[in-house]
Amino acid sequence: MLSILKKIGKILVRVIIGVFVFCLFLVYIVIPIGSPWLIKWQGTKLLSHPVQVRSVWFNPFAMSLTIKGLKILDADKQLMVGFDRFWANASFLSLLKKQYRIESLGIDGLNVNVVLLPDNQVNLLVLVPKQAQAPAQALPSQPTGLTVPNSTSTVPNGKNGPQLPVAFVDSIILKNGQVTFTDKAIAPGFTTRLSAMDLNITGVSTLPDCQVKTIFKSSLDEKGTVNIESLIKPFVQPLQMEATFSLNNYAMRALTPYVGKYTGHAVKEGGKLDVRVNYRIADNKLVAGHKVLVQRFNFGEKVESKDALSLPFGLAVALLEDPQGRIDVSLPVHGDMSDPKFEYFHLLGQVAANFFMKLVTAPFKVLFALVPSAGVGTEEMGTISFAPGVSVLADADKQKVEILAKALKVRPKLSLEINSSYDNEEDWKAMKTQAFEDESAARFKETSFGDFRVYEDMYKLKFGVHVYWALARKYTQGKKIDEQALKAEIKRQIIEKGAPDKLALEALAQKRAQLVYDLIIASGFDSARVKLGAVRKTQVSMGQVPLEFTLTVFETAETVSDPIGKVGYVQGESSS
Repeated sequence: MLSILKKIGKILVRVIIGVFVFCLFLVYIVIPIGSPWLIKWQGTKLLSHPVQVRSVWFNPFAMSLTIKGLKILDADKQLMVGFDRFWANASFLSLLKKQYRIESLGIDGLNVNVVLLPDNQVNLLVLVPKQAQAPAQALPSQPTGLTVPNSTSTVPNGKNGPQLPVAFVDSIILKNGQVTFTDKAIAPGFTTRLSAMDLNITGVSTLPDCQVKTIFKSSLDEKGTVNIESLIKPFVQPLQMEATFSLNNYAMRALTPYVGKYTGHAVKEGGKLDVRVNYRIADNKLVAGHKVLVQRFNFGEKVESKDALSLPFGLAVALLEDPQGRIDVSLPVHGDMSDPKFEYFHLLGQVAANFFMKLVTAPFKVLFALVPSAGVGTEEMGTISFAPGVSVLADADKQKVEILAKALKVRPKLSLEINSSYDNEEDWKAMKTQAFEDESAARFKETSFGDFRVYEDMYKLKFGVHVYWALARKYTQGKKIDEQALKAEIKRQIIEKGAPDKLALEALAQKRAQLVYDLIIASGFDSARVKLGAVRKTQVSMGQVPLEFTLTVFETAETVSDPIGKVGYVQGESSS
């Protein structure tokens, strides 16, 4: 019996040694030599592009895998995707607890080159097998945008959901990553690079209450930095998430290809962009804030572009830029994610479109929003009003002029043109009425006759005695004249006699504009940034004659010959 046990023991020892030797052979010879060859062969066959691998290491005892030096090349042998090292370390002991645990999963030295080709195709799409692309092309009607399951959806490991195995990923790591994006669909080409990318994801598991935390940091081009932090509970219904994104010190000059395409001008050196975005999702409600800060932005040399839009970009910049050369824009977004029609990107686009549409169509409303004390009634600050026939401002309109001067002081790149205006009919009628009243009052003082006799004399002087008696007979019954009706008719005919005097009307318009000009200058405003415009005909509105303002870019040595700085806003409309 003892000898049998000894034989069995020797056999077991030999088996264990054999298995150990086989594992060593597998780990140190087969996998390191065979796996790179297999990955190259199958990868090249599957992707139809050259695949290279420097080494593969797998340790079944420690349950760890390492792949080094993987590269996927394009037809010109240029790198498309690659990394220096990939690793995955699992826990053997967790299997004894009926759990799956990956202690660490990561990539070091990721390098991705994304190219948007002239036909608007992305170069990396050639790596996707055609059979995998077909289903995506068969569903063009599916809505795009940010969507989440509703509160009735099933969740893993829940009472209504499938039972998933208990699994954990302690950390997902990306170190020293780099992504280069090149746009060849635009001329000149555009290239931007995310470098020194570091990503750390923790808390991933199949537990219903798991909380995944993500921290991402990267450099963008020369001096820009990108930071992203998020906290999400993926299996909690409705979805709960908080996230922040920030971009700091991004050089605006890099955006010249895109700015030039749509504005026809390059971006000067020195401009800087900062962006901060905050998201919060809870109880199917989205609350998001987008803050954009642009510093020292200026349009540069002219760029030829057939896609350039005929919009007042220079004036929009001047309208938004404060005395420190900063453009600070906030775009809040709120939405109900339980609404079947909810689409995040559509909602964000609508908010942004409304903001820029307000710049173009209601610039004075944007301008006066800069003055906290502007108060109610400043929505139509592009005009002030005069009573017909006079050049006197009411107190409310004087206050508007003061607020306008204050608002312009905090927008140093804006200048103001005061457009003289008159109503050909109403102003002339009011002027003739005032002239009649002045003349009749003067004659009444000079004579002892009553006002009826004064009216008679004025009518006879202008139209003749015979014309007067012909008119008087129309208002006579028997031997009695209806003096009140005749006086009214005499006044009407004298006032309406003759065509409007254009020179007198233009003088009134200029007097109005000069009054506004003097008020603005008296407030301490720079006289170089305000001027009197040409005289214009207008129409009475609500019984008042409007005087309009035009906003333009303040012309300096740099902007005087620049067409982008010669576009103005008149009453919220663009003019050139």
